[in-house]
Amino acid sequence: MAHNIEIKEGRASFVENGRKSRAWHRLGTVYDRPLTVKEALHGCHADYKVALQPLAVITPDIRREMDYGSVMTLQLNNAIVPKYMATMRLDTHKMLGIVTENYGVVQNEDAFKFIDMLVTGKLTDAEHTPVIETAGVLGEGERVFVTAKFPEDIILDNKGNDRVEMYIVFTTSHDGSGAVNCLVTPVRVVCNNTLNLAMKVNSGKLSLRHSRNVMNRLDLRKKENAEFTYKTLDMYDVYKNSLEKEFKHLQNIMLAEQDLMRILAEVTYEDEDLKIFRKSKDVYDCGISQSAFHRINRMREIVESGIGQDSEDKGSALWLINGITSYYQNYAIYKSSETKFDSIQNGTASRKLQEAYNLVLSIK
Repeated sequence: MAHNIEIKEGRASFVENGRKSRAWHRLGTVYDRPLTVKEALHGCHADYKVALQPLAVITPDIRREMDYGSVMTLQLNNAIVPKYMATMRLDTHKMLGIVTENYGVVQNEDAFKFIDMLVTGKLTDAEHTPVIETAGVLGEGERVFVTAKFPEDIILDNKGNDRVEMYIVFTTSHDGSGAVNCLVTPVRVVCNNTLNLAMKVNSGKLSLRHSRNVMNRLDLRKKENAEFTYKTLDMYDVYKNSLEKEFKHLQNIMLAEQDLMRILAEVTYEDEDLKIFRKSKDVYDCGISQSAFHRINRMREIVESGIGQDSEDKGSALWLINGITSYYQNYAIYKSSETKFDSIQNGTASRKLQEAYNLVLSIK
């Protein structure tokens, strides 16, 4: 199941504002408008609690007692594992992961309220403001994500046809596998692609460990937390102006064919193929593998004619970056939707986009 969205009693744990377009998997509940915290929380079935529970080792003696159906409270108490706990989903009693005793649980409801506070700027009654675009539960409840939209778009041309929507994405895990992550992401409406923070690595991303005081750090009613969060995320007004300037700059960089193919080679080729290309400067050097040829030709095809690539910016650095983004967002194959999310936001796809971004800026 590539999307990895939880299916519980025949229902998908996903909800979205499908007014403009639907998610590719066509699952879950669809609204024709943004959602409130309450609607999103219930709609994607994320309204469950998670708690830390003690772990116990089943010793041979306990196993024998279990086989005879005996009561073994004392033996179980003696078998409790020190310093480690299990995270348990309380509505299903499903164990989600094993963590240390210092692990801090971020409840789904608190995560949804936090993201809403960031977008609305309200510290009270924020959960009644409809700003949430998508929300979902992955696996068996071990991971939750939510996205919310800023009220304004960035307009890149005088006609207003080319717009960039600004989103905040929040994701947290309950199995000990990852941190609490929150980041700002721009999305081009014309092709529904994301540009991860204008391809600036770790700019505008908040990442918190699941420590005992994680909920204290997420409390925006505290001035120091609010200031830290807004500064780390480079929140909207400052980020909007910076991003607008970056996009305008990329629009004005026109690429020669040689530069275009060089950038695609740097992005797609790996290991020995990349070494051969850098030495020969020939994208189609006979020493480069056929699989590498296939990748670069496929990416070139997407850059030329992929979703959203029939724009007035054709041939510009912005057009190239959007084409590469379109490849990773719409055409690349991933093991699951969770793998795709991680790759685009902070993994291989994000790194490749950063490389492309740096290369286009180096063109004189």
